[in-house]
Amino acid sequence: MPELPEVETIRRCLLPRVVGRDILGVRVFPDPKGCRWLRGMRSPAEFKRLLVGRRIEDVRRRAKYLLFDLDSGEILVVHLGMSGQLLLRPAAAEVPRHARIGFSLEGGSVLYANDPRKFGEAYVYSEPAGRTAVDPFRLGPEPLSPTWSRENLARALAGRTAPIKALLLNQTLVAGLGNIYTDEALFRARIHPLVPGGNLDGARVRALHGAVRRVLREAIAHQGTSAADRQYVDGEGRLGRFQNRLRVYQRRGLPCPACSAPILTLKTGGRTAHFCPRCQREPR
Repeated sequence: MPELPEVETIRRCLLPRVVGRDILGVRVFPDPKGCRWLRGMRSPAEFKRLLVGRRIEDVRRRAKYLLFDLDSGEILVVHLGMSGQLLLRPAAAEVPRHARIGFSLEGGSVLYANDPRKFGEAYVYSEPAGRTAVDPFRLGPEPLSPTWSRENLARALAGRTAPIKALLLNQTLVAGLGNIYTDEALFRARIHPLVPGGNLDGARVRALHGAVRRVLREAIAHQGTSAADRQYVDGEGRLGRFQNRLRVYQRRGLPCPACSAPILTLKTGGRTAHFCPRCQREPR
C-alpha cells in the first residue's frame, strides 16, 4: 500500500501538472466483477456531475490520502488502496490496463486511477453538503508536522498494552504510516515490534520519534519505495528508489546491515513485521 512518502511523491509530481486545469470529463470504467472506487458516492452520475467543469486549485496530502481542492470549495479525495496508481497520460495515449477512472483535463491530458486490486477509492468531500463519509480530517497527527512532538507520541502510547507495531499502524494515533516505515523506524530505534507501547520509556520514545521522522524524510527524498511487486510508481510512471535503502522490510533471511544476524518476520494483528532479533531484543 502506498504510504506517506509515496503519496507525497505523487502529490509533488502532479502538483505543477494539474493545478489550474479544468476537469473536462470523467470516465468511470465499467467492471462486471464490481469495484469499490466510488464507494460512498451514490452513483457514477453524481460523481461526474460534481467534478465536470470544476478547476483543480491545489493538490494536498493528508496521511495516505490525496486531496484535490476544487474551485467549488469541495475536495476530490483519493486513496490508492493496496495497489492503486495515479497516472498522467496524454489523451491520445493507450489507456492503462487496470484503469478504473479517467479524469480528462484541460490541456489534453488524462489522469487515470489505475488499480489492479481495486481497493482504492475516490470521493467528493463536502462538509456543507454532508458528504463526509470518507473523512481524512478525522485521522491522527501528521508525523512530519512541527506540532507532532515527542510529548505527543508519549501521551498517545501511555497505558497502551498493544504491540508498538500495531499502535504505529493505528491511523488515529499517527497518520500515514504502514508496514514499510513502521518496520524501518522500529529497526532504527532498536525497538522490538511486540513491545507494548506503554512500556516504552522516555529514551525509547525519543528514539522512535526521531526514527519515524528520519525514515519518512529519507523516503520522500528518494521518491518512495517501489517494493517487490513494483506496483508503486509516481504520476509519470517512475519507480521510487528507497527500496535500495531498506534495512529490514522485505529482507527476511538476509543479514542485518548492523550486526549480520538474519532478518526475521513475525505476525502481529494480522500484519507482518520484519526485524533483527539481535538489534531489536524481544520483550521479556
